[in-house]
Amino acid sequence: MLTAVQAAALEAALDPRIGPRHAPDIDVAAHDAAELAFFTTDRPIAWAARTIAQGEILEAFTQHCREELTDVEVVDATPALLVARWKRETARIELRAGLVAFERLASEGPTMLLADLDAVDLDALADEFAAEPSLRASLAVYDLGRLEKLGAVRSSVFVYLEWFLRDEYGVKLLSSAAFTQGLINRGIISLGFG
Repeated sequence: MLTAVQAAALEAALDPRIGPRHAPDIDVAAHDAAELAFFTTDRPIAWAARTIAQGEILEAFTQHCREELTDVEVVDATPALLVARWKRETARIELRAGLVAFERLASEGPTMLLADLDAVDLDALADEFAAEPSLRASLAVYDLGRLEKLGAVRSSVFVYLEWFLRDEYGVKLLSSAAFTQGLINRGIISLGFG
């Protein structure tokens, strides 16, 4: 069984957008890509008295897009990926085992990575997002288990996902406190009164 660190390294090494050159050392031949499912599609998300696999949530949202959202077109869907189009915006939602070299996952359209934020240095990640305008405007990291998000990506598909989570599961995602504090510290936003 892979550890979270090994899974993140294996995923990065297998992803052509990242590749072994940018991933920590791991013997790719000693592992099967199917082992990543434990950290992506099979990752248990516990909300109150209900536990559901992260992949089931993505699958349910994909079905919602196909059947309920007349203004959203599902362009591509796999158990760990949804590519959906709203008007001229094409957004990606990916289940990730980790966030190794995550900045290389940004695409031309809005990209959301669903990952376990407990497996990373959240303060460092939030600081990196707050410091880099192009990163926070094109890439978002959501943790469905923590109900927390980083990034300031504008995407109607992401809004539809948040509405779906609220209506279907009764949960709401909030901005990471570390990310918000990073924006405040840089003078990007102000939470002053009056």
